[in-house]
Amino acid sequence: MILKLMSIGIVGLLIYGLTQRFRPKIHIPIMLSAFVLDVGLVLYIELTREATSQALGWGDLPAIMQIHIILSMMTLVMYLVQIVSGFIRWKKGGMRYHKHTGILFMAFRLGNLITSFMIDTHN
Repeated sequence: MILKLMSIGIVGLLIYGLTQRFRPKIHIPIMLSAFVLDVGLVLYIELTREATSQALGWGDLPAIMQIHIILSMMTLVMYLVQIVSGFIRWKKGGMRYHKHTGILFMAFRLGNLITSFMIDTHN
């Protein structure tokens, strides 16, 4: 349950970061901190639960776990998209799609959080 609470905290941090999107000196460090915390959480889950080896047994997993894995992978991909486009936007301006991919990122991350409560986990 502690991991789920941490995940809720990270999503809260992301939401706060979004509210600060017009204040780059706050938005950027908050979003980067959320990224570091989220990747740390993913690494911890991988090291303690062998998530990748479970994912390799794709056909044996319940449908909700498959959905959760897809949402998790898309969240990680979208983090990279957001970091790169955000960096370019910060340095050069432009990158109008940073906002739109941010919405998509949050949809994946919220889906990841919701499905984490729908799957059986072990401590």
